[in-house]
Amino acid sequence: MHILYVEFGYPHPHGGGGAGTFVQLAGRELVKRGHQVSVIAAHCPQCGEHQEDEGVEIYRPQSTGPLHWYASRVPLLKILAMTIRTLETGWRVARQIDQIHQRQPINLIEFSDWGDVWHTLRHTIPYIAHLHGSRYTFLRMSGRPTNSGDWLERRLGLWCIRKADQIISPSQAMLDAVQEEAGIKFPGAIVKPYPLDPRLLEITNAESSSGRQNTAKTIFFAARNDPVKGGDVLIRAIPPIRQQYPDTKFHFFGYEPTPELKEIAGDSAVFKSFLPKNQLLKEYAQSDICVIPSFWDNSPNTIYEALASAKPVIISRAGGMPELVIEGETGLLFNSGSSAQLAEAIKSLLANPSKILSMGQAARKHILSISELSKDVDQRVEMYLRVCAQSKIKHSIRTN
Repeated sequence: MHILYVEFGYPHPHGGGGAGTFVQLAGRELVKRGHQVSVIAAHCPQCGEHQEDEGVEIYRPQSTGPLHWYASRVPLLKILAMTIRTLETGWRVARQIDQIHQRQPINLIEFSDWGDVWHTLRHTIPYIAHLHGSRYTFLRMSGRPTNSGDWLERRLGLWCIRKADQIISPSQAMLDAVQEEAGIKFPGAIVKPYPLDPRLLEITNAESSSGRQNTAKTIFFAARNDPVKGGDVLIRAIPPIRQQYPDTKFHFFGYEPTPELKEIAGDSAVFKSFLPKNQLLKEYAQSDICVIPSFWDNSPNTIYEALASAKPVIISRAGGMPELVIEGETGLLFNSGSSAQLAEAIKSLLANPSKILSMGQAARKHILSISELSKDVDQRVEMYLRVCAQSKIKHSIRTN
């Protein structure tokens, strides 16, 4: 089978995202099993337009054209700028799909969230809409403002989603949110968590700082530099924690605080930019508690990585995050946006080092039971084959 993923956040030395990490893990495993995997990702001048990643063929076509930029400068057209950008991006993606398909016929396409308008119009290859999360959905669900331009762009995306041969979501919360936007229930939609990075399972208790019960503890936070991820919530929780546990350290990765927030964090916080995955996994191993304080999120990769690294997590009670955690056994929950509740949750674990260790062990066991890579890809291949078979039947009915 030749599977094409359209995921702009596919990891590279200069960045990446949770959805891209899923595609990388699944893609590499599929290649090992003899399938052909291609990916259309965001353009990166430093990477070039074509690379190979352990057998996965990655294409990074040039960025969108100038029409949306001009539209954004014209008052009467400004509302259409984002929709025009989506159409421009989709056109380039559709051209890249055609080029790949000509070299090696594609059996199935998996689009991140909305898909591509031009491919949807033709629908010559069956496709899956994987609900990783649109900008509009994250803004709306985290209580942030949206405008008419956001709404129009999202209408276009929802049309592509409804036309998909299969809809899949990593969390029930994301599926519910998108169905609410569309005003319909998607028949046959599947909720399936992401798979684990097998490198996480190589971390041993000997390498993990959580095994050292009497040492100062380290709190871990990693996310893109986005206010929705709640980095400021964690920073505002630092002073009350430090009053009681002055040796506690806070390590931030990918987050850039304002000068005001940096002053609040003080010298107990270390801020680092994006790290390659191998280095970031080592940071998990040397941490004790992982905090994911997003105002709203789908099924963030950091939760999977933390749990698999045998770390208890403290997460906000928002979106699909609670679906991955057994409260009180593998992690703790607090109300989204409440730095006071977050501080109390962290202090409750700092007061009981043996609990940090036991929760971490339970965390790894739990996430392995639902997200082991080999089993996950088995299920996805079964789904891909079923979608392809159903598409052939539909095509045969239409042509006859």
